[in-house]
Amino acid sequence: MRLRLNPPQVVPTEGGFLLLDPYGVFPEPAFVTEGGLYLLRLLEGKTLEEVQTELLKQGVLLPKEELEGFVRALEGAGLLLTEEVERRLKEAEEELKRERPMRLAGRSYPEEGEAARAFLRAFRASFPGEGRRAEVLLMPHLEPSRVPEAYGAALASLEKTPPPERIYLLGVAHRPLKEKAAALPVPFATPFGPAEPDLEVLQALDALLPFELFNTPLAFREEHSLELPLFFLKGVYPEAKVLPLLIGERSPELGEALRVLMGEFPGLLVLAVDLSHVGPRFGDRPLDPALAEAAREKDLGFLERLARGEAEGALAHLGRNPTRIDAVEVAATLLPLLEGRQGEVLAYRLDLEAPTLSAVGAGTVAF
Repeated sequence: MRLRLNPPQVVPTEGGFLLLDPYGVFPEPAFVTEGGLYLLRLLEGKTLEEVQTELLKQGVLLPKEELEGFVRALEGAGLLLTEEVERRLKEAEEELKRERPMRLAGRSYPEEGEAARAFLRAFRASFPGEGRRAEVLLMPHLEPSRVPEAYGAALASLEKTPPPERIYLLGVAHRPLKEKAAALPVPFATPFGPAEPDLEVLQALDALLPFELFNTPLAFREEHSLELPLFFLKGVYPEAKVLPLLIGERSPELGEALRVLMGEFPGLLVLAVDLSHVGPRFGDRPLDPALAEAAREKDLGFLERLARGEAEGALAHLGRNPTRIDAVEVAATLLPLLEGRQGEVLAYRLDLEAPTLSAVGAGTVAF
């Protein structure tokens, strides 16, 4: 039997790596060393005998029992596509055809309506300034408690903005997509009731693209880059429909299609993105003044250029993106809608994650 893999999420840890099902259906990871990670790369499309032969060519004798044990560990983690693993993945995908449930309620925000409204009021109070009316809003998807003033600034702008009929919500895909971007055409559960999808516009968007838009439902299952901003958006605009979109890599086709559609179907465009990711969690040295200054320089230079209507210049400012700003692919996709559009940077913070001596940047810009 030829082996087929569910490509894992690889997380470095002490002494090796954790291999996780990227879609969160199988919660138990597999632990491997550097050698196990290499072995994993050999498995796709091969039989166990072919893997052993390949290793022998490299002077490595791996007993069949050890190889079978490795394969069983991968299956238990949902990373080997056996009939049972595929059945469970299919079941999880079928569940998402009805509604995308709340995953972070009770941890990142309250689960019940009245407590959720109090949560919104407190976050608005964390930002002392005035917002400004927005046609396009850049806001975080970072854990709200880490950057309350950035979410407060977003709320300040939303309260100045007339309720839109629909919200085009573009988040960063943290799980693999089969195409450059994906949408999920189902209601998203929130403490304020379900955020209903705008099916008419989603179908029109799909028809304009050279790829299938509804391509990876499981990528939405655990995705926080839509769930966290949607909590705030639904709380302010309970009647607005939503187009929930994940961007894996820049898609000029999607940006142009959105430009065309928004002429006929106007709405609020929201970029749910974070900024620099620096420190040991992301492969750097522990945060120090020089690393923090480099992150702030990249972040603020990016945001300020966007706010001046220089979207191409904002991307050019990042160069090779040494501080790992995760807004890049979303901003690059939306160049047709951002270039020349004036805005204002309302909030910015580089937030320290003390246990790991790492930091993530987040900001809010109203255009």
